[in-house]
Amino acid sequence: MKYNYLVLTVFLLFAGLVFTGCENNQENATEDVEQANQAMIEEQTQFEKEWKQFKNDAELKIEANQEKINDFNTAMKATSENFKDKYENQVLTLEQNNIELQKKLNDYKYDGNENWEKFKLKFNNDMNSVEIAIAGLFKEKVSK
Repeated sequence: MKYNYLVLTVFLLFAGLVFTGCENNQENATEDVEQANQAMIEEQTQFEKEWKQFKNDAELKIEANQEKINDFNTAMKATSENFKDKYENQVLTLEQNNIELQKKLNDYKYDGNENWEKFKLKFNNDMNSVEIAIAGLFKEKVSK
């Protein structure tokens, strides 16, 4: 009989420990989910701030590029046909690249921090390429 009480006591203690452990795990899991949600919200907020600044800066650069292209087009109207023939395709290509940059900027959708960093790097490289090409075009024009 004492053996049955001992087995029952051990069984109840074991069941109590398991039950208590499950509650702690459930509380920890709930806390982990809440922390993950908070981290996600903070990441999204940080992205939105960074995105607004990035987009504003990029749009200003794209507008500046377009103004330079428009100035070059205006200057080309007053030049010889040889000059127009030489630079018209380059100007059209630069203008198209500038339009594509604006389209990429408008079409971007956030899908994680890693992809955002890749997008920024590629976009900035493309923007720099257009800016360098425009500067080179003006340098050629000035030296002629």
